Amino acid sequence: MPQLVTHLRNSEAPKVIALNPERYILVVSHSLTRLNKQELADSLDSQTSCPIEVYGREDLNDLLATHAHVERRHFKLWISSSAVLVSIFNHAINGRSEAMMRDIVEKSKIFIHTANLDSAVDRLNKLGTVIITGLAGIGKTTLAEQLILLHASDGFELVCISEHIQEAEQAYSPDERQLFYFDDFLGRNYLEALSGHEGSQIVNFMRRVGRDKTTKRFVLTSRSTILNQGRILNDVFEHNNVHRNEMEIRLESLSGLDKAQILYNHIWHSGLSPEHIDEFYNGKRYRKIITHRNFNPRLIQFITDIQRLDDVPVAEYWAYIQELLDNPAKIWAHPYDAQLDDFGRFLVLLVAFNGQNILEHDLAKAYASGLLMVGHANFSGKRDFHHAIRHLSNSLITRVVVGDFVYYKLFNPSLGDFLLHRYSASPDSLKGVFQSLRNLNALDVLVDMSDNELIARKTKGELLLSLLEHEEKSNFQGADPEYLAKLYLLTVSAHPSLVAQRSHDRRAVNLSRMRNVTQVILEGPVCSKYFNCLCLVKRAFDEDILSIDVLEEYTLKVISVGVGDDELPALGELVAKLEIDNVFQASEPFSDLAYNYICDGLDDIFSEEDVFTNGDDYYAACKKLGAMIEDKFASWQIAPSRAMIDEIVDAFDVRDRMKNYFDDSNSHYTTRPAEPRLLETLSIDDLFSRDR
Repeated sequence: MPQLVTHLRNSEAPKVIALNPERYILVVSHSLTRLNKQELADSLDSQTSCPIEVYGREDLNDLLATHAHVERRHFKLWISSSAVLVSIFNHAINGRSEAMMRDIVEKSKIFIHTANLDSAVDRLNKLGTVIITGLAGIGKTTLAEQLILLHASDGFELVCISEHIQEAEQAYSPDERQLFYFDDFLGRNYLEALSGHEGSQIVNFMRRVGRDKTTKRFVLTSRSTILNQGRILNDVFEHNNVHRNEMEIRLESLSGLDKAQILYNHIWHSGLSPEHIDEFYNGKRYRKIITHRNFNPRLIQFITDIQRLDDVPVAEYWAYIQELLDNPAKIWAHPYDAQLDDFGRFLVLLVAFNGQNILEHDLAKAYASGLLMVGHANFSGKRDFHHAIRHLSNSLITRVVVGDFVYYKLFNPSLGDFLLHRYSASPDSLKGVFQSLRNLNALDVLVDMSDNELIARKTKGELLLSLLEHEEKSNFQGADPEYLAKLYLLTVSAHPSLVAQRSHDRRAVNLSRMRNVTQVILEGPVCSKYFNCLCLVKRAFDEDILSIDVLEEYTLKVISVGVGDDELPALGELVAKLEIDNVFQASEPFSDLAYNYICDGLDDIFSEEDVFTNGDDYYAACKKLGAMIEDKFASWQIAPSRAMIDEIVDAFDVRDRMKNYFDDSNSHYTTRPAEPRLLETLSIDDLFSRDR
C-alpha cells in the first residue's frame, strides 16, 4: 500500500495536473478498506479539484454482477472459472474437438480483443456463417478460436471439420446448438483447391446454417490468396454471393495499441529470461517492433518463443528479432536448417509432402522405408523415430491424439509453402520423399507442384516413372491398390510414347506393366477409394487383358463394398461394358446402389436453388427435381423407372422445403447493435512501463 501511494503521488499526480479532468476514477485489483480508499484519494487530492473515486476488488465484482453483459463480452474475466471450463469442455462432441477446445482455452490468455472480434460476431448473428480471410500470420485462426470459445460458453457444441464437409452433415442435429469449424477450408497451402462438387456442398451447408442460424453457426478460415484462387477455380463461390460472408483481417485494422498489447502479452506469457526481456526495453525497442512494416501476430509468436532460442544468446537476440522482421521467410529457414539434424529434417519433409495429416503408423513406416534408401545412407544425427518426433513436436510439427489414433501435421501451413519452394529445385530429394510415402496424398502434391509450375512437366513425368519403377522393383509389396492404379495412369499420361501403337516394344512393356498392376488390384481388397482402380480395370478390359468373367466378378465385388460420388460414373461404365456382352448380373445391384446413394445424400446432390428456379410453383419444382434425378441416373448409365424417380421426389419433401426456402429469402436481418468500446486511454509507453 505505501508503494502504491508513493507511485500515485510521484508519477500519477503530474498526469492529473496536465489532464485537468472533470472527474478522476482510480481502479485497483486489490481489496481495499474504506481507510485504504481515503488514503489513495488523499495522495491525489492536493493536485486536483475534481472529484476522485476509488474502486477496489469488491467494487469491481459488484459492478460486474450489475452489468452482466460486460462480463460476457470480456471472456478473460470468467474463462478461468472451473465451472465454466467444465461446461466448455463438455460442449466438444468428439476427441478432436475437445483437444482443440483445451488448446483454445490455453491460448486465450494472449488473445487481444479488437474490433475484428466484434465484426465477426456481428456477421455470425446476421448470416450464421463467417469466412475469416487475411494474409498468412495475421490472426485468422486465433480470431476463429475466440469465436468458438464465446459460443461454447453460451452452450454451443463444437464440431471440428478436419477434411470434408460431410463430417458436418453427419453431425448436424436440428434441435441442438452447434458451431461448425472448418480451418483452411480451401487447403492449407496454395497447391490445394476444392473441386466443384466440394464447393457446392460447402455452399449448400452455408445456406442450411443460414436457415437455422438461431441454433447453428459456421466459422471458416482461408488465406486471402487461396480464397481468390478458389474463386478462379470454382465459380460456385461467385454465383452464390459467398463474398457477403467474408471478413478480411487487415493489418490496418490493428491500432498501434492493439499491436502493443499483442507484443506485451506474448512477452508476459513467454517464459523469456529477464535478460531477453531487457532487449525489448533497451532504448524502447518495442516501438520499432510495433511500427515495423512486417508486424504480424505470427512473427511476434516466433520471436518470443523460448523453445526457438536455444542457440540464440542474449547478446544476439535483438539482431535475431530484426532479421526475422526484415526477412519473414527466415522464420522457417533458421529452425529447419540450424536446429534439426538430417533425420529430423527428413521427418518434417514426410509430413509436409504428405499434403494432409498423417497417422503416426504411416509416418513411422514411411520414415523406416526412407532410411533404407541409398541416398539417405549418410544421414547424421539421432536416428530413433520417437526421439526425433519428441524433438519436433510443437516446433515444426504438431502431434494430435484423437481417441486411439495419433497423427501429425505441420506446425503451420506457411512451413509447407517454404518447403515446397525450397525442394522444387531438388528432384532427387523429392524422389526420396515420394518413394517413402507411397500414398495418394503425396501423388496429389506432386501433380499440384507441376500444375502450379513449381516443377516442370518433364520433371513430373520423370518422378512419376521413377516411382512406378520403384514399386516394380519391390514387386508391389505392401502397396495400396488405388495408389498403384493412380500412379500408373498418371505415368502413362505423362509419357504418351509408352502406349503409342508405332512403338511396338514400348507398348509391349506397357501392356505387361498394366497386367501386373491390374493383377494387384484384382487380388487385393477393395479400398475405401477406388476410382482409379475402376479406370484401370476398364482400360485393361479394353486391351483384352481381362476376360468378361473376371470383369463381372470384380464389378460385383466393388458393388458389395459401397460407392462414393466419384466412383459411381466409372462403376457405371463397367456395368455398361458387361451389358454390351449380355451379362446383366451386376445391373440390378448397381441400380439399387445408386438409388440408395441418392436417397442418403439428397441435400448434397440436389441444390434447392436449382430445384426452385421457377419460383414457388410446387408442380414446376417437382418436375424440375424429377428431371435432375433422371439426369443424375443417366450420368451413371442407368435408366431409372418412374416409380424410383417419384419415390426420391417424395423423399425430398418439396412442399416443406419450398416453404422454408422462400420464407427465409424474404427475411430481413438486423445487425445486433455493437456494444460501445472502452476508450483506450493508456499509451504504448504506459503499457510497457516497468513501474506498473
